[in-house]
Amino acid sequence: MSLFMRICSGGEKVRKKSGKQEEEEAEKLPEREESLLKRREALLGKIEQELLLVKNTCRTNRRVALQALRRKKWYEKHLKNVDCAFKAMRSAHEHIDYINKVNELMKDIAEQDSKDPDMSDGIDTSKSFGVEFDEDELLAELERLEKSLDENLFESDGMEERVQCTEVPPTALPSQPAEAAVDEDEDLEKDLEYLRRWMNEPS
Repeated sequence: MSLFMRICSGGEKVRKKSGKQEEEEAEKLPEREESLLKRREALLGKIEQELLLVKNTCRTNRRVALQALRRKKWYEKHLKNVDCAFKAMRSAHEHIDYINKVNELMKDIAEQDSKDPDMSDGIDTSKSFGVEFDEDELLAELERLEKSLDENLFESDGMEERVQCTEVPPTALPSQPAEAAVDEDEDLEKDLEYLRRWMNEPS
């Protein structure tokens, strides 16, 4: 067995093992959600007890009230962690449902492919869709497209022939001052802006 085959087969084994582990974890999710809900209820009960203790002892024994308040804060912090864990677990549970649906769909596709291996070859032919095209019609359409392309090319060639080039005088042109060039650029920008606005106006 070649090294390549060993690597590939080893990857499949790892994937199968990880797939089994994921399935086992998915099965444990509802149990964990239930334990988190029980923990949440217990924390809420303890928070209420500590709050009641704070209210009863805040005037008579300030030290006991402060300790109860500290415990209440700690329970509230722990409750937030439990809520975050519960939300994450619920989200994971929903995603696992989607993944399971995708896996089922992939299995169905694989089963269909195993039943009919020529199906993927048949998809490329028009007969697999129940639609047949007449070869003569296709050839006629192709010829029409070629003619229209040829006409467009001839029209553009004719345009090039009609354009006459002007000769440049051998003498150098006088240079324009820099201010005139800047004024021309500004005028050009104004004209372009006017055209943009004109084109965007509803007709």
